[in-house]
Amino acid sequence: MAFTFDHDKLNHAAAFAVLAALGSLGWPEHKARLIVLLALTGAAIELLQGMQVTGRDMSIFDWFANCAGMACGLTFAGWTKRLVSGLP
Repeated sequence: MAFTFDHDKLNHAAAFAVLAALGSLGWPEHKARLIVLLALTGAAIELLQGMQVTGRDMSIFDWFANCAGMACGLTFAGWTKRLVSGLP
């Protein structure tokens, strides 16, 4: 049984939020590279989905959802870092 939301855009945002948060926490000195890598990965996924072979649809709005998820994930990671650094 898969855990998914009923809305496709939320699935995209949630997946990229997790990727961005974990990437930011594990690779903090390369945040700009992480953002570029994830943005290009999201774009590549959409381009591949647009190919006739996969039988799926390409959507620029899915890529927007990926980017919104990345922003949320990076924000959450930043809050987590600040919270942990403030503890004794």
